[in-house]
Amino acid sequence: MTGNQKDVGKHRRSAPFPDKIPAQESCDENESCSATGTCGWGVVSATVCGAIHERSDAQNQDALKWWLAEGERPLAVLCVADGHGGSEYKHSREGARRAVKEAKKLLAEEILPWILDDSTGSDWTQFDRQIRHWVPKHLVDRWRKSIQEHAEESRTSKDETSCSDGEAKDQPNTTPLDSADEQLYGTTLLAALLAPEFHIYIQLGDGDVLTGTAEGEVVRPPFPADSHLLANYTTSLCLKEAWRFVRIHFQPIVEKPPVFVMLATDGYANSFADDEDFNEVALDLYNAIRREGPEAVASQLPDWLKATSEGGSGDDISVVIAANMSQT
Repeated sequence: MTGNQKDVGKHRRSAPFPDKIPAQESCDENESCSATGTCGWGVVSATVCGAIHERSDAQNQDALKWWLAEGERPLAVLCVADGHGGSEYKHSREGARRAVKEAKKLLAEEILPWILDDSTGSDWTQFDRQIRHWVPKHLVDRWRKSIQEHAEESRTSKDETSCSDGEAKDQPNTTPLDSADEQLYGTTLLAALLAPEFHIYIQLGDGDVLTGTAEGEVVRPPFPADSHLLANYTTSLCLKEAWRFVRIHFQPIVEKPPVFVMLATDGYANSFADDEDFNEVALDLYNAIRREGPEAVASQLPDWLKATSEGGSGDDISVVIAANMSQT
């Protein structure tokens, strides 16, 4: 991008993308789902309630979404979120669901169109700088507006119920959420945008992003260190300046792209003794998808994750993995 570069925040509204490209998306209410795209990616996802939560009859606080383009270009968006749970975060399940929804829309409907109309040229350094500057604040703002909508809907519902004459109030309560209200929706977020020329990885809070090479090496994106991730403490979308804790890694694809990308909430890795065991499971999942196909793995994945939670962390587990089905 040179003197005529376009600002990503301004350009997004005029982009014609995603209506022009057919795509498959995750099934919101399903425990697991899968897809095989013509572009070469196969995607498998599953979310299960943790063993501890099942015993206490609590809800799964995790959420996930993915988007897979149909066409010649290998394009995909992956998102997972982990609501904090507990009485002080009583709407965190909704917070997680809205986090993945907004992250998917941001990446698939705003960032990708800007890329696909070739506005970036080949100046990836400048593009990386703009993404790091623009995405964190915009992502957090979108989430806050979304939970504000939920709060207003909830207030309206309560107002309608409390009216003695059975009629709703003339004006809904649209008082902006304060920081204490936002805390009720607290959640982490992981997201990835996969394109032939680059990958973008986003992380706020705990959880794991893994990528695999054709040689069988599992690596993690070199995110900036987050000193706040200690023991059971995590950064969150509900923090006052949450955008400051959004970590981004931009990875140009110079030669071969990763053969798989996996996002998982922290209940998965916490169920294993160490990173080596967890990395091995990621490789096993990739190999199973390549060998048996996404649909077959998706049908078994919830049972595998439930067994992992039962024998490990006891926490909710959500995982989404994109595997390169054309890799030879």
